[in-house]
Amino acid sequence: MKSQADIVAYMDVDLSTDLVHLPDAVNLVTSGECSLSVGSRLCQGSHVVGRTIKREIISRCYSILFRALFFVSFRDAQCGFKVVSRQVVNNVIPLVKDTGWFFDTELLIISEKNGYRVCEIPVNWTDDPDTRVNVFRTAWYDIKGLLRIRFGGLAASRKILSGKPR
Repeated sequence: MKSQADIVAYMDVDLSTDLVHLPDAVNLVTSGECSLSVGSRLCQGSHVVGRTIKREIISRCYSILFRALFFVSFRDAQCGFKVVSRQVVNNVIPLVKDTGWFFDTELLIISEKNGYRVCEIPVNWTDDPDTRVNVFRTAWYDIKGLLRIRFGGLAASRKILSGKPR
């Protein structure tokens, strides 16, 4: 990552998440309350518009799956609205192997399992009806990613980060 900023924020290009949430997400990281703040469509107070029942069910099942496999605190790994600290950028992002849809989930799991605090904030989120994402293919890809980090990838990241400050 080329940015040298103290915090880095990124979001989906379709602007599904309302930008009104950006200051709160940034403040959580700059205040030191957490190392990553992430938008969530699944926590209380979120407002989701236009999401199909199929996508809602798949999203909730995915949340149950990764929480059961990794015992993490966050519920929505795939909302494309994240703010991360420089420490996470320097220490964790180089360990993330995926460069596709699974990147977010892998980043959050590796971060939390290495002692970085993840905070979720409820967001206003509007589905993009023109999305070209194949939900079933993406879900299969994500399941393969979960299995990869569950059976080897997570242990390797813990060894590498064990001596780094958090």
